[in-house]
Amino acid sequence: MSIQSTQYLTSVVPGAELPRENHPVFAFIGRSNSGKSSFLNCITNQKGLARSGATPGVTRKVNLYLVNKKYFFADLPGYGYAKMSRQDRNTLEKLIFWYLGNTELKFKNIFLLLDSRVGPTDDDLDIIDFLNAKNLPLTIIASKIDKLKSSEKQTQLKSIAANIPNHQIIPFSSVTAEGKKEVINIMGI
Repeated sequence: MSIQSTQYLTSVVPGAELPRENHPVFAFIGRSNSGKSSFLNCITNQKGLARSGATPGVTRKVNLYLVNKKYFFADLPGYGYAKMSRQDRNTLEKLIFWYLGNTELKFKNIFLLLDSRVGPTDDDLDIIDFLNAKNLPLTIIASKIDKLKSSEKQTQLKSIAANIPNHQIIPFSSVTAEGKKEVINIMGI
């Protein structure tokens, strides 16, 4: 299985009408600068599909892509950007929880990206708690794994697993494509 086609469909905010097609959804979420855009570009084999802003925290909508004409990829904005006003952070938080809490959507999986060098932050753990409370499928992507020394990888992955028990953790690199095959297999695309 593989991703044959991906096209940008629309962007949504709370109160916006969602696409009428009720395709299964794969959602992608993570802190600003977690490597989400690079991850999406890598798994879809399209370098310019997801664009990161020059400044973190620029994306303020959920970007939807139609994949293989039968799945939605939902690229949620990055969270946790410190230089954003409190009001903007609250607006972004409402957007994220509105989308992830929408019972009309058929979430096939939610991929939470976290920088493998940093590990889970309080913001990441809050999102994980929310998803667990909603009983939504969740896979953790330990991004930027190529930036760790070989001797650091296992220690860091064990630390992440200790902080986030009961969830699959996939080490991932958009540079080397490590973990790409595992992600595609989980999707079943």
